[in-house]
Amino acid sequence: MKTGKQKIFGLRTKLYLIILVPLVVIGILVMLTTRSAIEQAALTTMQEDTRRLAENTAARLGTQSDAIETVYADGESSSAYRTLREELSTLRQQAGVLYAYMLNKTDAGWIYTVDGAAWDDEEYSPFGTEASFDADVDTGLLQGETVNTPVVHSEEWGDLFSSFTPIRDDGGSVIGYLGIDVDANTLEQVTSNTLADSYKIIIPLFAAVLLLSMLVMLLVVNRLLKQVNGIKKGLEQVSEGNLDTSVKRITGDQLGDIAVLTEKMTARIKDMIVRIKNDSDTLVQSAAHVGTTAGTNNKQAEELTRAIREIASGSMQQAEETERAAQLTDRLGGMMDEVASYVHQFTGVSERLGAVQAEVSREHEILLDKSRDNMRRTVDLTEMSAELDRKSKLAASVSDRLNSIVKQTQILSLNATIEASRAGEAGKGFAVVAGEMGLLAQQSKDSIQEIETILGSFVGQVSRMNEHFESNRVSASEQETQIAECLQTFGEVSRISQQIETLAERLDRRAGDMQGARREVEQHMNDIAAATEQTSAMTEEVSASADEQQRSARELEDISRRLSEVADGMQSVARQFRTEHAQDAEPDSRIR
Repeated sequence: MKTGKQKIFGLRTKLYLIILVPLVVIGILVMLTTRSAIEQAALTTMQEDTRRLAENTAARLGTQSDAIETVYADGESSSAYRTLREELSTLRQQAGVLYAYMLNKTDAGWIYTVDGAAWDDEEYSPFGTEASFDADVDTGLLQGETVNTPVVHSEEWGDLFSSFTPIRDDGGSVIGYLGIDVDANTLEQVTSNTLADSYKIIIPLFAAVLLLSMLVMLLVVNRLLKQVNGIKKGLEQVSEGNLDTSVKRITGDQLGDIAVLTEKMTARIKDMIVRIKNDSDTLVQSAAHVGTTAGTNNKQAEELTRAIREIASGSMQQAEETERAAQLTDRLGGMMDEVASYVHQFTGVSERLGAVQAEVSREHEILLDKSRDNMRRTVDLTEMSAELDRKSKLAASVSDRLNSIVKQTQILSLNATIEASRAGEAGKGFAVVAGEMGLLAQQSKDSIQEIETILGSFVGQVSRMNEHFESNRVSASEQETQIAECLQTFGEVSRISQQIETLAERLDRRAGDMQGARREVEQHMNDIAAATEQTSAMTEEVSASADEQQRSARELEDISRRLSEVADGMQSVARQFRTEHAQDAEPDSRIR
């Protein structure tokens, strides 16, 4: 909620002040400049008039060179002094000047010769009174020039300015100097009258210009504020996470460009957020699939373990049967009269051995099929992991593009701030917009860094999952090889079992050849025992591989769970922004 101070000194008020204050200052400066110009013009005019008056009077006095020379010779006692003083006094009264007097340059310095003051003026300057001038006046007069002085203040005579000119005779020789002093009050009166007339023209003209400027200012400021408010509302929506916003271009200046760039930036951010949401949904689905596959692998590993344990149990039983057959063969020599029953028993044992061998072969074939299925699933999981890795890299590239946009936005904000600083007071409004854009760019940068952190964790988990998949694939390949070797061994056992059955039939037919057959049976029993031991050892190795596969399956389930957590984190960050695809993406997030 804005405070009263913020409302009073808002952007609109500042813009009005930025325009009005310079106009008022310009008006005051115009009036002051006009007054100064009029004063200077009046001074220049009066100085020019006084100069012409002095030159004309000096020319007229130059025709009286004899009277002037008489004054130089006789002083105030001569009639020529009276004549010249009367003439200067008349000039003073008619021209309205303050003083008119004649000067001369002697070896002792400047002196007054004739003072045009009234006859009853006791403070007039008598003949021979010392006079003093500024160095510039002194130099100009000696060079034969007419010299005008600026307005000076004298404690005795007040504010005045003077004009001095040489008096020349008919031959052009300087015979004296004329000085005329003018009261500065006359200058002030002329200045006041002229200034009043000028104000009658300047004030209405300035009022008209001010009114027209205010109308133009209202139109321009309202248009600028409309553009600024549009940009502000759009940025507020984006800062709240709503990317379904549009900033229209109203002006054709830099603010309009900022509005267009803001809308483009929002559109690109929106597209990237939608991509992130879609990729996170795909990641959730992949995690669910990985979890399901891991559960299936775990169950298959448990079934494989049970089958291997059954095979081990069958191998143990087979070893025990083989041992009993060996014992029967050892006692075969002393129990010839029981050969028929023992041969019958041996035939039964051989049949059971064949049945066990067939069962073991079937179990190993089933185990081999399951191992091949597991191998195919492992390959599928590896391909899915590679796809997840590509998706992660794609997400990382999207993050790079988003960083590029944020940098461009920061550069644009910096450029706008620079332009605003160059514009001075008129650019403070643009500086506010630039600051808002910089704040938005910083917030976008923080969100991108959080996404990059999540993606980094996700890439690490995917890499670890790839390692487990490779280990699982190698274990499955080794298990398939070991089962194939077991099947070959069981084939050998099967062939031996068939030979035993053949021997049993031959023993049944040839009781007389029992002793020779007994030795052959013993040899075959030894082979069976060795094969049984080898089968037992292979069964232990396969069991160890199955346990390893079961551990890999559990680790795969743990990776799937962490993958789901990473996907949830990506979706949580993406849900901070609202887009038109938000409702479409929500059902996919519930697959888990």
